[in-house]
Amino acid sequence: MARHMGIELPVLFMLGWLCARCAGPRLEQALRPWNAHGLPALLLALLVTAFWMVPAALDRAVLDWRVGELKVMSLVAAGITAGATWRTAGPIIQAFFVLNWSWMTLVAGLLYQESAQQVCSVYLIDEQRSAGVAMVCWSVAGALAWLHRVIANARFTIS
Repeated sequence: MARHMGIELPVLFMLGWLCARCAGPRLEQALRPWNAHGLPALLLALLVTAFWMVPAALDRAVLDWRVGELKVMSLVAAGITAGATWRTAGPIIQAFFVLNWSWMTLVAGLLYQESAQQVCSVYLIDEQRSAGVAMVCWSVAGALAWLHRVIANARFTIS
């Protein structure tokens, strides 16, 4: 479970993000008619990542290969749409989605760590705790990376 939540899910999302970057501005322009200010694409990414944090969804992905393929496709697609629209969104909309994702992931990670009972039927409880630690780490790293980038790109003027 720790490999699933801590490595596979983030890597699939990042793979989609990198695909969007490789596609360049053509993909961003193709999404523009339905993607006002990046809101629909970022909402899609937020919903997809939230869905795969649900223990029952993880169980189904492990037990049914079709759901596993859906997991891979949906996370890559979420990364593609988020990566293609990131610049369009601007820092305020980015903040809304990054901070909501970070908070959601942090809370889910803490719940995975602190739950006294096994929440996923296909994983052991010690794996559940490790997955929770990985989720908390991703949450903090994602928020800090975004904040660092915003500060690095800010134009400060002293009058």
